[in-house]
Amino acid sequence: MPLDPESVGLIERLRRAGVTNVSSLTVAGARRDGLMLSGTWALDDESVAIIAHLSRFGKSPTTVIAAATRLDLAVVEQLMEELQRAGFVRCRETTPEDRSWVSLVSGRRRVRQDITGVLADLISEDPHAQAVELEGAEDHLITHGVSVRIYRPEGGGADPLPLVLFAHGGGYVTGSIESYDSLCHSMAELSGCAVASVGYRLAPEDPFPAAYDDMVESLRWLIEHHRSLGLDTGRLAVMGDSVGGALANAVAFTAHREGWARVSLMVLIYPALDTTMALPTYTQFPDGPVVSAADMAWFYAHYAAPDHEWTSSPIHNPDLSDAPPSLIITADVDPTRDDGTVYADMLRAAGNESELVNFAGTFHGFMQFAPTLTTASRAQRLVADEIRRRLTGS
Repeated sequence: MPLDPESVGLIERLRRAGVTNVSSLTVAGARRDGLMLSGTWALDDESVAIIAHLSRFGKSPTTVIAAATRLDLAVVEQLMEELQRAGFVRCRETTPEDRSWVSLVSGRRRVRQDITGVLADLISEDPHAQAVELEGAEDHLITHGVSVRIYRPEGGGADPLPLVLFAHGGGYVTGSIESYDSLCHSMAELSGCAVASVGYRLAPEDPFPAAYDDMVESLRWLIEHHRSLGLDTGRLAVMGDSVGGALANAVAFTAHREGWARVSLMVLIYPALDTTMALPTYTQFPDGPVVSAADMAWFYAHYAAPDHEWTSSPIHNPDLSDAPPSLIITADVDPTRDDGTVYADMLRAAGNESELVNFAGTFHGFMQFAPTLTTASRAQRLVADEIRRRLTGS
């Protein structure tokens, strides 16, 4: 099961940029220099130049972008469409002949390690650079140290929007709202639903069960304030990648068991669902190209959840009844692949609806790299279509 050529090229590019496995770093080093799967790491130089221009100067027509970046107009037009689908830019059409665009990468809100070093340098070194307000999203402080960013699709209208609660990955130790900004923008645009990304507390400063507690509290807060936020929490999905998949799963089961919410869909993206790491792919792919088995052990040691704790190891949940319908995405060359595969089988055996989709030739974290990886764009569209179908019926 080799990586496909696009993935091989991307991994080589990341390694040349100095990206390394977190298990060889300190916690501070992992947050500073480890692989933050923000997507912009792997964009081609032309796309980086476009986003850098928009981050400096704000709304710009396509012709101005082409002139400023010295790219062919047809190339810019194609790249703008791809970057829009991937959640990096948004169209502000003025005339059909020459559309204007804005960046969804906020120069003010993004920390340096969450964006490509090239883009960070371009923004910080330009004396005329100005921070551009983040479009299509708003931040809310839930409690001290916990915030939620709500993303809305362009042209969402005045009616309350269905809600997708998102839990980011990063092994409970790294990751942030910012590092998943483009993915959440993309999911909101493609699905037509609001996406609420939770900035939960991280280990080792805040070990188990802090992340789980913060996710539950955030969903409760969103439900409590849904009217003022313009959200229809009666149409609710949960989604998470890597350890965020375990958190999303735990929130759904908690809400169902306690009776304060019903989840219509659970999306688990290459989920990490077993802190004991007992399944075969941990030994089959110990040196996963982006996330290794050693990395997962490093993450779990810092989070310090008890073995077989169901909120962090759903595979050991003794009662899988009353689970919401689920879509589980796995990556082919990934130590955690069996977590998703086995869990889908367990959910179905317990009488639940669960669809499993494995993407051949891919690695843990691949969905963050649209539009660089065509497979990532295809996976994002598949997930968004299922969210739309479950929450809107369209």
